[in-house]
Amino acid sequence: MIHPSALVSPQAQIGSNVEIGPFSIIEAGTMIGDRTRVEARVTIKQGTTLGTDNLVCEGTVLGGLPQANLTHLPGRVSIGNHNIIREHSTVHRAMQAEGVTTLGDHCLLMVGAHVAHDCKVGNRVILTNGVMLGGHVHVGDRACLGGNAAVHQHCRIGRLAMVGGCTKVVQDLPPFVLTDGSPALIVGLNKVGLKRAGLSLEDILQLKAAYRLIYREGLNFQEMVSALETTFPVGIATEFAEFFQTGIRGFVQERRSPPKVALRVHPAVDDVETENTAVQRFRQVG
Repeated sequence: MIHPSALVSPQAQIGSNVEIGPFSIIEAGTMIGDRTRVEARVTIKQGTTLGTDNLVCEGTVLGGLPQANLTHLPGRVSIGNHNIIREHSTVHRAMQAEGVTTLGDHCLLMVGAHVAHDCKVGNRVILTNGVMLGGHVHVGDRACLGGNAAVHQHCRIGRLAMVGGCTKVVQDLPPFVLTDGSPALIVGLNKVGLKRAGLSLEDILQLKAAYRLIYREGLNFQEMVSALETTFPVGIATEFAEFFQTGIRGFVQERRSPPKVALRVHPAVDDVETENTAVQRFRQVG
């Protein structure tokens, strides 16, 4: 069903049971899959493909020109199936004609999320309100980025990683970890995310052992990667070594808490206790 006020190009390919709301604009050269719902005031621009069963909410713009390059013929945007793209989110086309900005399946882009040119976003990714992905960012499956998190160009976010709200990511973030701060620092494994993803206890224990090897053994980078390959030749932890072997921006480091200290009682407390004891004795004598 297409609202009478919507502007839909005859050259757009519209699947079956698609709903297009009032004042939306669907340009030529777009494809919208079956059972997709496009709410009011949405713009889907040339070179954009949506799969089936997507929901695109008010004010969203899909397929906008890359902000970094307006002089060449840009690439495309490819969005998978069963995604929810909330109000005023933006996904930009790739910078070069042969490039593609991709969004996988079952993703959730909350209000105002931005996916820049040439990004590769995996499946079941959550971009919370105001998340900003710079150009060429790669986000692994089931990663979750908190509100207003910002990721620098060409960075990678590993699978099942969690980025805290308002975090600034300027280096590659390994899979399975939790990070926070500005700039980002790793604060441990993403334990909640691992459990929600249905990982077995055996997998989680292997990830814990790999985490200790990476961040607690005091190895240099090459020693650490070699130790990962030797210690974890199979299993889920092999993804750490694979991740560390690529990338161009370095890797987010761990934030270590200061050493614990015993609680010390101020000497004045002893003086007060002594004075109180003397008063009690005086009263007993009196």
